[in-house]
Amino acid sequence: MRNDVLLRGVLLGLAVPVLLLTGGLGSGPASAHAALVGSDPKAGSTLAVAPTTITLRFNEAVGNPAYVAVTAPDGSKVEVTDVKAVDQNVTATVEDADMRGRYSAAYRIMSTDGHPVTGTVAYEVTAGRTVGQVEAPQEQSFLHRHRGHLLWGILAAAVAVALLLAPLRRRDDADRA
Repeated sequence: MRNDVLLRGVLLGLAVPVLLLTGGLGSGPASAHAALVGSDPKAGSTLAVAPTTITLRFNEAVGNPAYVAVTAPDGSKVEVTDVKAVDQNVTATVEDADMRGRYSAAYRIMSTDGHPVTGTVAYEVTAGRTVGQVEAPQEQSFLHRHRGHLLWGILAAAVAVALLLAPLRRRDDADRA
C-alpha cells in the first residue's frame, strides 16, 4: 500500500512539471497578431537615394504606440521622427544619414489584440559617402532568449516535486517508528 502511494506521488509530482513544460514549448505564435504585408521602401530593395519617409503596411489595423528605429550602414542610429500609426499603416520621417550601404528599419507596433509585434525591414542605398558596413546582430532563438526563464521553471518544478514528496517521506518515517 505504501509503495502505491509513493508511486502515485512520484508520478503526480513528475506529471505536473512535464505537462507545464510541454504545454509551453508546444504553443506557437498566435495567428491573430498583425503581420507586415508591405513596406516602402520594400524589404531588400536598392534605392538611389535614402528615403525621407518609411511606410509599413500590416494586414490589420495597428494601434499606438508604434516605434521605428533606423540603423545606418556604419551601425549608428538615424534620426526618426513623427511616427504615426493610422489604420493599417505606420509612417515615420527619416533624416538623411548620407551613407552608402545597407540600412535596417526595426519596428515595434501594437496589434489590435494588444500584443506587441516586432520586425525589421532592410534596404540598400547606393548614394552617399562610403563607410564600413556593420553587420546586424544575429537573431537569437527562443531558447537563447528565454533560457533564464526555463532554468527558473525547472528549479520551480524540482521544488514542487520535493514539496509533493515531503508528506510521503514523513509518513514513511512515522510508519518505521
